[in-house]
Amino acid sequence: MRLTRHNGTSGPASPAGPSRRPRRGRPGRLAAALGAAVGTVAASLAVAAPTAGAVVNGAPSGPAPWAVQITTFGGVLGAPCSGVVVHPRWVATAAHCGPTNPNSYTLGFGNWATVPGGFTATASLASPPVVGAFGSLDTGSFGRHTPEAVYKAPAGDFMLLKLRHPAPSPSVLRAGVDPAPGAVLRFHGFGETTPRGLRSPELRTGLTRLERMEPRAGSRIGRSHTTQGGYGLGDSGGPVFQGDRLVGIHSGSDHDRRRPDGTNPARYESIPAQNGWIDWMIANR
Repeated sequence: MRLTRHNGTSGPASPAGPSRRPRRGRPGRLAAALGAAVGTVAASLAVAAPTAGAVVNGAPSGPAPWAVQITTFGGVLGAPCSGVVVHPRWVATAAHCGPTNPNSYTLGFGNWATVPGGFTATASLASPPVVGAFGSLDTGSFGRHTPEAVYKAPAGDFMLLKLRHPAPSPSVLRAGVDPAPGAVLRFHGFGETTPRGLRSPELRTGLTRLERMEPRAGSRIGRSHTTQGGYGLGDSGGPVFQGDRLVGIHSGSDHDRRRPDGTNPARYESIPAQNGWIDWMIANR
């Protein structure tokens, strides 16, 4: 989700131009080497973003242990998506986020899923053996994980990732019925924060107003328009809530119709429409 600070800036200022070479050769060479290494890592994860202006009025999500940051290594290297824990062994996301090869994914759990400090927030919600299965907090492991299997729903833009171990976080509650048109819903995502920038390491949130529900090839989608914040690259698969109930998984948005305030039309895959398949998968896979 691309967000802009209220003072009009879109994030940290761009690095200044080249500076003079330090007089002391060894520290200067070391700094240059470190800078090159960081640049290489950043470039490997960067993905071209939509050209629309920065999104405004978004906010940090706060504690969100159920959030999942997904990186796909099938097709576009390092393509980002978002997801949500719907069962101790299952994560839900959008089917267009990647292939059915589980080795194509790496998952990070909880807010600030890319840094050790963020994963610490989920530690109290899991027993030490479970946390250990995902990585050691003592050694600064990021708690990353590759799923055991990936299944795409027979209908709709929806996918489940089965985990090798119980998630180090609680699962969310799923809604049984779709919201009524006009309902204001809350969405979350790890998407981009600046044009052509990297994904956010921090989960971000905004609001969207449901316009209508539509049938779509055996499933249903919710058509909405964001009213606070907006969707960007990397938010696909992110959760949409009404209160504390999961009502949808973000499927797509219209960047060409983005308003000057950054809000844009969007659509989500209905969780109530997918509940039967989700329950069957949990019971039989």
